[in-house]
Amino acid sequence: MAQAAAGARGLDALALMGAQYYELLADRTALLLQLQGFAACGDSDVRDLVRTQLACMWDTVAGTTGADPVTVKTFLAFGMLLNNVAALDAGDLDEPWAKGVRTRIHAGLFEHITAGTNG
Repeated sequence: MAQAAAGARGLDALALMGAQYYELLADRTALLLQLQGFAACGDSDVRDLVRTQLACMWDTVAGTTGADPVTVKTFLAFGMLLNNVAALDAGDLDEPWAKGVRTRIHAGLFEHITAGTNG
């Protein structure tokens, strides 16, 4: 994510990170492995590792973008939804819900999502 941002900050960095993440969605096996990690968090060793990786992702997005916690949380939440949609292999479904969840999210969406508006 830090490399994807290419030195950008704020919403510009989020847009670059989001575009890179769409590319990563093509590797469905990696996404399924990530979801398996979350599912296996009943095991304390797995949970500790997954927590560490999630913290690293949070810190990278927050540190690279300079975004407030609410914006980082929203950005990552959209990413988690994209993971689930990719796991469901909904890319070719011709159903309203599948089309809806495949819509691209533009960085401008995050302009109004701040700690001040959602604190």
